[in-house]
Amino acid sequence: MQHIDYNSIAEIYDVYVTADYDIPFFLSEIKPVQGPILELMAGTGRLSLPLIESGAKLTCVDSSSAMLDVLSQKLQQRGLHAEVVCSDVCQLSLPAAFDLAILPFQAFMEIIGEENQRAALAAVFECLVPGGRFICTLHNPAIRRKQVDGLLRLIGQFPTENGTLVVSGFEQGGNPVVSRQQFFEFFDSDGRLLEKRLLQMKFAFVEKHEFEQMAQDVGFRIVQLYGSYDRAPFDPVQSPVMIWVLEKRTI
Repeated sequence: MQHIDYNSIAEIYDVYVTADYDIPFFLSEIKPVQGPILELMAGTGRLSLPLIESGAKLTCVDSSSAMLDVLSQKLQQRGLHAEVVCSDVCQLSLPAAFDLAILPFQAFMEIIGEENQRAALAAVFECLVPGGRFICTLHNPAIRRKQVDGLLRLIGQFPTENGTLVVSGFEQGGNPVVSRQQFFEFFDSDGRLLEKRLLQMKFAFVEKHEFEQMAQDVGFRIVQLYGSYDRAPFDPVQSPVMIWVLEKRTI
């Protein structure tokens, strides 16, 4: 269950979220996959579009209907096709038809509470064919927690059709739930403030041993744990992320 109202910022999400650091990794991971691929918490298609353009048979899932509307518009404009499903990953019910499932951008951390996290992992497990794989990325709490200090930070200034969007925010908590307040200020070309928005966000740190135990309890086998998108081994002290590669055990 997610705790973020992405519907309220769906039309501006692509203005300020431009990250592409993980795209080469996932493009490489899908190359050997012949069957259908499931992307969870796909949003507006930051990763979806490059995967589809490379030939992936993709089903895109997100709980925000507005984010998926943006994705659907992009697909239509580019002449691309994907199945688009509006669902919370914790309540997902799809046939066991997927060779690969991915949950990118550390978004699993937006699922709050062990019960919901286990439900999400179980739902993904049921969607995979025997031997199917699940790639799930999380921040390394030891590194990411250092940024949770209550200080207001400028995230960036981004050009818009009418002027500039300024995004800032601060984070508090972290044991394990972080509360993030994200501010959006819209200025016209003359620097006049036109609009303000607030997006209240929550995410939870998940420790390595916690995720590993939940994944194994559901029935996954741990295939690999990377600590970066260049596939460096995970270092609990230095690695910025945990990139889990799991496999659905065959009976």
